Amino acid sequence: MSLSRRLTLVDAVLLIIGNVIGAGIFTTSGFLAGELSHPWLFLGIWVLGGVLSLCGALTYAELAGMFPRSGGDYQFLKEAFGPWAGFLLGWVAFWVINPGSIAALSIALASYLRMALPLLNGVSEMVLGGGLILIFTAINWLGIRPGGTTQNLFALGTLALLGGLVLAGLAAPGVNWELLTGVAPMPLSWSRMFGGPMIAVLFTFSGWFAAAYVGGEISNPQRNLPRALIFGTLAVTVIYLLINLVYVTALPLTELAGATNVAQVVLQSLYGSGVARWVSLPIILAIAAGINATVMTGSRVAYAMGRDGLFAVRLGHLHPKYRTPTVALACQALLGILLLVLGTFDQLLSYVVAVMVLSCLACGLALFVLRFRRPETPRLYRAWGYPLVPLLFMGGYLLILVQIVRDRPGPALLGLLMTLSGLPCYLLQRRRRLLADSGTDQVAAPS
Repeated sequence: MSLSRRLTLVDAVLLIIGNVIGAGIFTTSGFLAGELSHPWLFLGIWVLGGVLSLCGALTYAELAGMFPRSGGDYQFLKEAFGPWAGFLLGWVAFWVINPGSIAALSIALASYLRMALPLLNGVSEMVLGGGLILIFTAINWLGIRPGGTTQNLFALGTLALLGGLVLAGLAAPGVNWELLTGVAPMPLSWSRMFGGPMIAVLFTFSGWFAAAYVGGEISNPQRNLPRALIFGTLAVTVIYLLINLVYVTALPLTELAGATNVAQVVLQSLYGSGVARWVSLPIILAIAAGINATVMTGSRVAYAMGRDGLFAVRLGHLHPKYRTPTVALACQALLGILLLVLGTFDQLLSYVVAVMVLSCLACGLALFVLRFRRPETPRLYRAWGYPLVPLLFMGGYLLILVQIVRDRPGPALLGLLMTLSGLPCYLLQRRRRLLADSGTDQVAAPS
């Protein structure tokens, strides 16, 4: 029994959009406004972030077309460098990245829901967050189609509300296009651009590779998977640029600097507080889409590891009716709730930031390795602009990695050690498989 290929190209694109767009676009711009004082630099860094993400999508598209299986970068690293590389990424994703992300998003959604719905004020954020994890896990338990439909509803709702925000912002009587040229240019500093601002932008774009994790459930994956990665990343780039254009033509950057609720500040200046209070609605939908996407995609990494026999084999179990990785989903939910109770998810995620960037770099390198070692492997899509585009992607992410390690060497080292802690487990699992294979050969040998 295998996964059911019931996701279309539209489903895959909306999965990426829903996974990428979260609360970051409503908060990151306030930080950038304090760091980059000229409007064109403010907008330019979003364009640059989109270009780097698109270079990454073009790179991943070839890999995804070669290996249209569930697991995403776990599959790419395994094929290029060996099972150990895929396992170490899957190890830290299983224990920290996926459940930690789900816990963080769930507590954020619980906070917004309590503000929007007074009836929930009596429910603690921890209890509500745990309930949300169970609800989204249950939806994805019932099949890829219920999970995909839920994702589409939240993503389309987010897009509709963000489209309304853009139209309302650019058509407002108080919009001031002169703000784009009315500030003295700030000297361009690459070290400044590729420091905190670029890190913030790239993490606001993070998740553009989401469709690769459900490659085993996308119809006609060799064709649709590369297209989804490219179209989804392009769509997010355009949306982000338009939203930030609204911000920068509504108020001077000096008034946006440091604001953690930029969209609300902007709409209040253009239309008053009555309209501004509705900003929480697209944020709620965006975070809900992010939770659903992470529940769906994260469980597929554990499932792929279980199917390959690199981790607990039970993780590769599929429900006989729904054909979903129920054991992987259940383990992911339990770990997410555990991190929620312990309250350590933010700290754990901060430790593996460097590892997450490193995995993207490794996938870029995997493209070059596979072009050299396995030129005969069918490639329905070949990365446009090769080798320049993959090198641009890797170069941008390498600068980010250097900046992270330089600014936070302790957490970066701890994250690396957390990843390497999976090596003994991998070696033990590998030894068990070798012994099992050896025993099978002895039984099959003639007496």
